[in-house]
Amino acid sequence: MPRYFFNTQDGHCVRDDAGEILDDDAAARREGLAVLGEILRYQDESFWNTGEFSVIVLDENSRHVVTLTTRATRGDPPETQTP
Repeated sequence: MPRYFFNTQDGHCVRDDAGEILDDDAAARREGLAVLGEILRYQDESFWNTGEFSVIVLDENSRHVVTLTTRATRGDPPETQTP
């Protein structure tokens, strides 16, 4: 089974040097979403300074599997266009 790495980025990159052995890319995508959720669950006020947080999932060959990004804005919501 392949090893996947879950790097994080919030203005600076934190590299996952250990990784996790998972069945396949689909399992790695699910785990990436779980990692993002857990990290956001424990974010403090510093999140608002960056406003964006990403989990970048790579396989053991450094192949990009998925990037999951969340973004927050304070104040009025951005303008939305209707069709």
